[in-house]
Amino acid sequence: MMHEYVKAFYWCTSTVTTIGYGDITPDHNRNIELIYTMAVEFLGAGAFGYTIGNIATLLTNLDIAKTRHREHVDAVDNFMKSKKMPKKLQERVHHYYNYLWESRQGYDDATILAELPESFKYEFAAVLNKDILKKVPMFKGADPNMLKEIAVCLKPCIYTPGDAICTYGEMGDKMYFINKGLVEVASKDRKDVYATLKDGDFFGEIALLLKQPRNATIRSIDYCDLFSLSKESFDQVISDYPDFEKNIQQMARERMNNGK
Repeated sequence: MMHEYVKAFYWCTSTVTTIGYGDITPDHNRNIELIYTMAVEFLGAGAFGYTIGNIATLLTNLDIAKTRHREHVDAVDNFMKSKKMPKKLQERVHHYYNYLWESRQGYDDATILAELPESFKYEFAAVLNKDILKKVPMFKGADPNMLKEIAVCLKPCIYTPGDAICTYGEMGDKMYFINKGLVEVASKDRKDVYATLKDGDFFGEIALLLKQPRNATIRSIDYCDLFSLSKESFDQVISDYPDFEKNIQQMARERMNNGK
């Protein structure tokens, strides 16, 4: 009687899990083979269901983010149409939002960082921007705690192709770190290109040391993801680290002497 129950349960298991009987089946006269096969079927069905469930959740969350992004774009689009903005300007705005979705999936680093509690905001920012500050010579050997505070001060910004990030002659109050994209360093009239900077490069660091006009025009070649660090934030952070502040002041004096 027990054997008949096992066979019946095996048939139910194979049918419910939709696995079927396959080309290789257990010996229906041996309970141990039937029980083992049922265990494998349940395990396989569970693994399959878990995988499909995770994929479905991922697609659902992605769809929610995309819907939210689409609603925001539609609102901006309606606003531009109501104000009768030029068609070319509207196209530039659309291209910008398309890039924003493709590169960040609708998320903004600054917004997420601002919502985090103070207890681990600095650690989060340090992990997020750990490779950026390490490449700047003047931060070499700096106190790790100070670098964490500076990492929180970094502001993400996006420039579209052809935008002037810095203009020759303007007063510099920020330095920039290139996270993604290409920029070119050009002359005052923008006819001569001195250099092309790429991912991982930085520029404008003199603005953190000296308050003086920019000596070149820097513009984006394509869409550029940058981080900016303002002189105000920089000065506020280093005021708590007198040794580093002293070194920075010395560096600034050397820059001024070399410029004379």
